[in-house]
Amino acid sequence: MDFLEELLIINNLYTLNKIADERELNEEERIEFIKKYNKSNNRLFTPCKKYMVDDYKREVEKYESSKDA
Repeated sequence: MDFLEELLIINNLYTLNKIADERELNEEERIEFIKKYNKSNNRLFTPCKKYMVDDYKREVEKYESSKDA
């Protein structure tokens, strides 16, 4: 579980930096922005049932083939 927690933290920091880039914040503003929004409650997620990518891909292909017909 530690790996997952670290992954969530890294993803949150990456997202905050990406948003800071979009807002064109200078270095001081960026640091304040990240300090303000880098909170543990921003990294929470809700576990859900396991979803199979192959099932999703099959359904998309089925939809696309029915749309073309």
